[in-house]
Amino acid sequence: MSAGLPSIVDDPKIRSYILQSAGEEGVKVVQLLEGRKEATDSELAEVLGAKPSHVRKVLYNLFEARVAEYTKEKDKESGWLTFFWHVTPDNAEHALSQRRRREMEGLRLQIESEKGHDWYACPDGHGRLDFTAASEAGFHCATCGSMLQHDDNAKRLTDMQANLKAMESHRE
Repeated sequence: MSAGLPSIVDDPKIRSYILQSAGEEGVKVVQLLEGRKEATDSELAEVLGAKPSHVRKVLYNLFEARVAEYTKEKDKESGWLTFFWHVTPDNAEHALSQRRRREMEGLRLQIESEKGHDWYACPDGHGRLDFTAASEAGFHCATCGSMLQHDDNAKRLTDMQANLKAMESHRE
């Protein structure tokens, strides 16, 4: 992190995204990388007091989350590759935005499914089936044999719509 610039982990949404992607160790690694132009897994492991293999796993998780990237150099004598890691704040924000869009689209699809079907549920909580699947099962639960009951999904639908509205209002 450059002097005077806030850390990307200071943004609660990005911090949460990093925690979900790479855990608390991911937050620590990001903070260390922000203080440097780049670093190797061995350098980070030394500072963190962790095994390089563990740090590499965290770095790969950060890479998959698009929070960190690497460049690699090949040693001419040994042929070994050295990976130099750095933080990519713009990519992290973009990846988080993309994930939010996918979650909202998934929620929209769930809402449409809830609206478009008549639902039946096991009274013992073994699951829900739409009308077609419930009729094919003879309106009996495949797990316990109990008679399925009509499931009034009005509250579920209201909750899903409220969640979608909240997600849309928090979109940047």
